Amino acid sequence: MKFGACVGTNAEKIKVLKEAGFDYIETNMTDIATISDDDFNAFLQALKENEIPCEASNCFIPGEYKLVGDNVDYACISAYVAKALERASRVGIKSAVFGSGGARRVPDGVLREDAHKQIAYFLKEIVSPEAAKYGIRIAIEPLNKKECNCLNSVLEGVALADAIGCDNIKTLADLYHVFLENDPLDRIAMLKGKIIHSHIANPVGRCYPAPGDGFDYAPFMKAIRDAGCTRCSLEAGTKDFAKEAPLALAVLKAL
Repeated sequence: MKFGACVGTNAEKIKVLKEAGFDYIETNMTDIATISDDDFNAFLQALKENEIPCEASNCFIPGEYKLVGDNVDYACISAYVAKALERASRVGIKSAVFGSGGARRVPDGVLREDAHKQIAYFLKEIVSPEAAKYGIRIAIEPLNKKECNCLNSVLEGVALADAIGCDNIKTLADLYHVFLENDPLDRIAMLKGKIIHSHIANPVGRCYPAPGDGFDYAPFMKAIRDAGCTRCSLEAGTKDFAKEAPLALAVLKAL
């Protein structure tokens, strides 16, 4: 299992991860798609200087790009996706996480079935062909009901990916959302080849795992390993990143 952490484009945090022994960093797709050329080049330089790869990204598309409803601007969305994935390819991203709860939220009056069809169209017709140009895979991220009103369980994410039928559209499992939605870990463990990326946090407070924090991470880690997932990123808040990130990595490696 490779371990990383979500750090956006923060050069200091990138350095901390390298020194702590993390395998990769996870960046923010919206950030790399919208920052200036100078800032983007500075991010690439930080990766090069610290000799650590950026293998994943989260926050695929900003909330203002609505994917569901009557007023979906596919031309604008397509232009954003093309730029985002081109930059992602230059960074070296292998898996791009599609959470984006604001973008995929179902407006009042729209049937859930119709919303799923629109999201599927976005992923199959716009994202998948563009991502295929660069060998990037997309991981649908199920979000808990407080963050989004559709695609709330790992099984729902897998069902949508299966319905889309593209080899580069799969699913993510995030312990925080799995815990809040009571997703069955035994079912997740059976999803061989369908979980390509994962996120982890202590779901009680959504903080970094820490030695002796009282939460049992082993069942989740076993489930995603059994499903064939080989990459796991820390995604949570911290009070002292430089101190807490290495401790969290030690907890995960001990599993």
